[in-house]
Amino acid sequence: MHVVVIGAGKIGKFLISSLREEGHDVVVVDIDEQRVDRIVEEQDVNGICGNGTHYDVLREANIQNAYLVISTTLSDEINILSCLIARKMGARHAIARVRGPEYVNQIDFMKNELRISMMVNPDMSVANEISRILKFPAATNYETFANGRIDMIEVKVKGDNDIIDKPIYEISRMYGNQFLICAVCRNEDVFIPNGNFVIREKDSIYICGSHKTIENILKGMKILKHRIKNVMIIGGSRIAHYLTMILMKMGMNVTVIEKNRERCKFLADHLPDARIVLGNSADHKLLIEEGIANSDAVVNVTDSDEGNFLVAMYAQSFNVKKLVTKINEPEFYQLYNKIMGESAISMSQITSSIIVKYMRAKLNAEGEEIKNLYKLMDGRIEAIEFVAQGNKDYIGVPIKELKFKKDILVAAISRKKMIIFPTGDDTIQENDSVIVVTKGKAIRSLEDIFV
Repeated sequence: MHVVVIGAGKIGKFLISSLREEGHDVVVVDIDEQRVDRIVEEQDVNGICGNGTHYDVLREANIQNAYLVISTTLSDEINILSCLIARKMGARHAIARVRGPEYVNQIDFMKNELRISMMVNPDMSVANEISRILKFPAATNYETFANGRIDMIEVKVKGDNDIIDKPIYEISRMYGNQFLICAVCRNEDVFIPNGNFVIREKDSIYICGSHKTIENILKGMKILKHRIKNVMIIGGSRIAHYLTMILMKMGMNVTVIEKNRERCKFLADHLPDARIVLGNSADHKLLIEEGIANSDAVVNVTDSDEGNFLVAMYAQSFNVKKLVTKINEPEFYQLYNKIMGESAISMSQITSSIIVKYMRAKLNAEGEEIKNLYKLMDGRIEAIEFVAQGNKDYIGVPIKELKFKKDILVAAISRKKMIIFPTGDDTIQENDSVIVVTKGKAIRSLEDIFV
């Protein structure tokens, strides 16, 4: 499909890479000629230097034949206007990146009256992701499926875990078979494991199960951490604003450290129940005075990867229970994961997952089949939730009789009030929520997982 991406910043660049992997024909539009040239050279896409709100520029990008237009510049207003013009010129779908809190309450109006297909707020999405992790602090990453009834968490296997050097089938028996280890990252490699796969120390594993079951497993693995009560947020960005509101509703105490005086005043006016501190996070004495050693969690959300990394390392020296760090550059993301073994958040990856899910759903003849899509392990693994449709060849057939493509796993099935971790005798029934984990494949429907 023909897709036009307006804005070639960090999110735009990551999106272009994801869309190219999906097999789409991509044109990038940006006012910065050097940025356009660099992306054209690196990603083998067409590029146009110009303003995404100008008719002639959009026409040159063949916007009138675009299946999807995504506007992801730094300006909310430009993104909204670009989408309005694109839809008027004939683009079938348009997605605008918006960051301002003032637009949150206007999303329905934008969709229904202005025909903007979707408005993505990356800051809000990141805040929601971080809040989920803090709700389950033992996890490095935490996703939910089947309306919150099925959890999928990433944990690091450490030296005192009793699952080390055991095959997965044995681990399943140890903890009652009501869960599934569905993905493993070892050094630089990722795996969709079978029952004979042996877990090693320092592996990162994804566990799929009910909330209660996973809690019991983590207790057995001796890695269930205490609940988070006191949170220190480094950086007073929009993410910090949204996150503080969410955490305070969860009953947590929040301290935000921000070096810009005007931003501190804004946050203090809008978040009266939070503690807002004017100061530089590079000042270690300030961090000690404000209680970093007594914090249950430290969340780094400044725009500096280096600064976020350093504060995370400093917090780790005080044995802070939970660290969550926003990382922008892919190179830093991998380095942080390798050195720290703590939760790293990529705004680009989260935003890309949302848009890829939308794109696949629209391209599927039965678009509502995709309910959730998460990119895991630096985007190398995907977990997708489908709703099984009737009149399909796989409905009612025992799983052992179905032929699956390589590196694909049916991790769980939600059927009414039941959660099923399928064996060979189980079947997929109409209206089941089916969670599929896949490595390196763009899956648009359940039919795509079969040979």
